[in-house]
Amino acid sequence: MSPVTATAEPDTSGDEVGPAVATAATTPTKGQRFEARKVKRLVRHIDPWSMLKLSTLVALSMWLTVMIAAVILWTVGRNSGAIGSIEEFVNSSLSLQDWQLDGTFLFRQFGLVTLLVFLGMAVFTTVATLVFNLVSDIIGGVWVTVIEEETARPVSGS
Repeated sequence: MSPVTATAEPDTSGDEVGPAVATAATTPTKGQRFEARKVKRLVRHIDPWSMLKLSTLVALSMWLTVMIAAVILWTVGRNSGAIGSIEEFVNSSLSLQDWQLDGTFLFRQFGLVTLLVFLGMAVFTTVATLVFNLVSDIIGGVWVTVIEEETARPVSGS
C-alpha cells in the first residue's frame, strides 16, 4: 500500500512555468533558466500507518533536541551562577534555610512531560490524517499544483 494516492491532470491555467529548479540529471550553467510543466495532483488518501511512523520519528527527534537544549541551558546556568542566584533569592525571600533546585528531578520530570506532549502531537497528527481521509471521501480530495522537475528543460535562447 502506498502512503499517498494521487492522480494527475494537466493544469489548464498555464502549461509552462520558469525558472524552475534543475535536477541532478541536468548540469546547469550559471544564469541558465529552466522551464517545467505545472501539473495538478489530486490527493485522496494518506496512509495513517505511514503518517504515524513519520510523526513519531519527528516527535522523538524534536524531543531529543529539546532535551539536549535543556541540558545545555542547565549547565550554562549552573556554571554561570544563575541557578545559585535563584536559590539564594528564594531562600532570602521566603525565609527558607536550605532550598535548592534539584537538577536531576527537574530533568526527569521535564523529560517525561515533554515526551508525553511530543507523542501526543504524533497521535494528534495520525487522528488528523484519519479525519482528512474521511473528509476526502466526502469532498473528493484536495487538488495540489506541483511542478514536475523531471521534465525541466533549458529555456531556448538563454
